[in-house]
Amino acid sequence: MRTVLIAEDSLVALKVLERALQQLGYEVVAARDGAEAWRAYQQSPVPLVITDWEMPHMSGLELCRAIRQHPSDHYPYLVMLTARGQKEDRLAALEAGADAFLSKPLDMAELQANLRVAERILQAEATLKAQKQELQELNEELQLQNETLQHSYRLIEHANRRFTDLFEHIPVACFTVDVEGIIREWNLAAQQLYGYRKEEVLFRPFYEKVFQGAAASKLHEMLQHVMQGSVITGVEAEDYDSERNLHYVVRNAFPIYNPQREVVGAIIAVSDITYRIEYEQQLRALNQKLQNLADTDGLTGVYNHRAFQEYLEKQFQNALQRGLPLSLILLDVDHFKQYNDTFGHQAGDEVLRSVAQILREQVRDRDFVARYGGEEFAIVLPDTDCERAVAVAERLRQAIEQAAWRRRPVTASIGVASLRPDMESRKELIEAADQALYQAKRSGRNRVEVWTGTHSRQAA
Repeated sequence: MRTVLIAEDSLVALKVLERALQQLGYEVVAARDGAEAWRAYQQSPVPLVITDWEMPHMSGLELCRAIRQHPSDHYPYLVMLTARGQKEDRLAALEAGADAFLSKPLDMAELQANLRVAERILQAEATLKAQKQELQELNEELQLQNETLQHSYRLIEHANRRFTDLFEHIPVACFTVDVEGIIREWNLAAQQLYGYRKEEVLFRPFYEKVFQGAAASKLHEMLQHVMQGSVITGVEAEDYDSERNLHYVVRNAFPIYNPQREVVGAIIAVSDITYRIEYEQQLRALNQKLQNLADTDGLTGVYNHRAFQEYLEKQFQNALQRGLPLSLILLDVDHFKQYNDTFGHQAGDEVLRSVAQILREQVRDRDFVARYGGEEFAIVLPDTDCERAVAVAERLRQAIEQAAWRRRPVTASIGVASLRPDMESRKELIEAADQALYQAKRSGRNRVEVWTGTHSRQAA
């Protein structure tokens, strides 16, 4: 059972929210103001916090900032409750560290939806943390095995008189070849790894039976250096056993000298790292899946608001440092609330998914499409000046307007802004595009407006 910390100065609202969360199976810690909530969080950091905006002693914004700065071994999911509804308020909440923004009076369905999102994110974080711990333990185990292997190599180098017995029973696949590439020794571990008995391989060239194709070529190249007196370690390769099973291995080769210090052959030690490679591949795939889950909007399949903010910050700094153009498009589906009220939320969701699909189809692969919030979408256009961004925006507007909609025509209002030298943060670029979008809606909708630096104008 997860614990939720509630900060709400209204006793009635606090009790309603507390009862609703308890019915959903949450354990609730209630606080009547931000300062009380902050003290409770410091004593016992909880994974989920729901806070009112305006409270005595410490506001919701101050509480969010304090929690974000507080060291914790887990990510706290913060939900802001307020009767405020302006975009500036939403931006302020997000900048303060809030993950979600819910309007009062509280819609319980919307609250449950946000709680489900929070649970997915918190579960994904817990899974990733566990996977990282497993990887760390595996790396420590592999390091220990590597140290054991290196110790074995030192024993071989300093115990030539006991070489035969030690070589035969060392727990690492080892074999020796002479300067002609003929296999002279083949230990038990090599038999187990490759599946060939001694009598099948001894006194035959290494490339005749055990190593063929690319594996033989790579080993031959390695031995050319060893026969010149070099020690070659840590060479990764792909070998096949007698049943054609693939093994990922690491090869290490050392020259063998006669009493006259002439190289007369080489000893090759092979470590099977198949398990480690397969585990790393699985872990990378899982990490990518978790990252995609954390970055993707569940309804539309495009990037979510958090991923948008991170990507825009990266592109903003890159554009400033390298002097590259950067443009941002904000798009709002016209009369979407009316559409929802008329045809229902499922129909509205269908429109949002279709708009997202149109946006993806109409922009370049390198362009970044995200759901900004509600019926708003954001498109980041790297290395794109204002003129080209306007052309893209107009193409998007026309594509939405001309699409075959099931119930009634759908249009969109679009605001365009491009990076200017006097901008110091991505927030200024977002505000500029938002001003242009506001002008597009105020001027009749279904149009593209461009922010010019002091005001917005309609795109030609």
